[in-house]
Amino acid sequence: MTEDFYELLGVNKTADEAELKSAYKKAARKFHPDNAETGNEELFKKVGAAYEVLKDPQKRQIYDQYGAEGLKGAGGFSGAGAEGFGGFEDLGDIFSSFFGGGFSGGGAKAQNRPTKGQDHEVSIQIDFMDAIEDKAKKIRLNPLDLCKSCNGKGAENPSDVSTCGTCNGAGQVMSLQNTIFGQVRQTSTCPSCHGSGKFIKNPCKACNGRGYKRETKEIEVTIPAGINDGTTMRLSGQGDVGKNGGPRGDIYLVVRVRSHDKFKRDGADIYSTVKVGFAEAALGHELEVPTIYGEQKLKIKPGTQSHEVYTIKEAGMPVINRKNRKGDQYVNVEVVIPNNLSKEEKKLLEEFQKLRRDKDIKV
Repeated sequence: MTEDFYELLGVNKTADEAELKSAYKKAARKFHPDNAETGNEELFKKVGAAYEVLKDPQKRQIYDQYGAEGLKGAGGFSGAGAEGFGGFEDLGDIFSSFFGGGFSGGGAKAQNRPTKGQDHEVSIQIDFMDAIEDKAKKIRLNPLDLCKSCNGKGAENPSDVSTCGTCNGAGQVMSLQNTIFGQVRQTSTCPSCHGSGKFIKNPCKACNGRGYKRETKEIEVTIPAGINDGTTMRLSGQGDVGKNGGPRGDIYLVVRVRSHDKFKRDGADIYSTVKVGFAEAALGHELEVPTIYGEQKLKIKPGTQSHEVYTIKEAGMPVINRKNRKGDQYVNVEVVIPNNLSKEEKKLLEEFQKLRRDKDIKV
């Protein structure tokens, strides 16, 4: 029975071109034979065939009206292959047009060429104060690696590996299809060895014959001083192992910096607030201000108004990758007005008010 093309791609019948393309990308990544975890050559062919029809407005119209049978004889669908989903010489070409050739198509040559391992993204959280200086952190990774039991061969013993009898080691099989143009010879990936050209009599039990297995490891990473929240660091060669001698993938480490209850940050600059009494603000005052490097003296001038900002030079975060450079700290002065005056304090303020009324307030 032929599957519904829309169901294969996981889209509605009203899906537009962009939705079809996005759904195909997702399905092709998942089912491509090079995917060690979810690869399925048969499903890969089917979703490719479904997309090839639905992306073409004329073929899609025929399919919507008459189904897959209606495409036979229309030059758009051969009806051969696994359950009627053949007719495509190399679905890897379609895949490559979207992903830049990151996965190979059918055939022993393409299957066995060196390819880079998969990249992965990992997150780590550090405290606000950890960003003041270089900080060593340990992170745990779980990359795909060569199976240690079989050394990547996929077999319990080297003698269990032999030449595939279906394709005689070619990795490809050929078939003839009857079309309205006559017989057409089609080359496709060998269904028995999936293009490797090899047959494994006794698969490795540790990796189920894949030759690859996820391994947990811990590495130490230096987080540079001054790093910002959300910065991504590239850890070269720490991702999945490459195929057929290809280079390892990379790890992209996203660094999240926790917030602080006293300090706010904008790049390398720090912002904080300090409270002073109105007498200190009026007369001027020297006070101890918290900075990320400890207490530091700050002189406020007489007549300082509430929310006036003072700058402490180079009391901010290090400027990342700029040696001996630091940001500044901006201190917002908040003048506190008392609300529990004693009788004596109230009397003194009333006298003060009489003296200053006409000088401070302009109507």
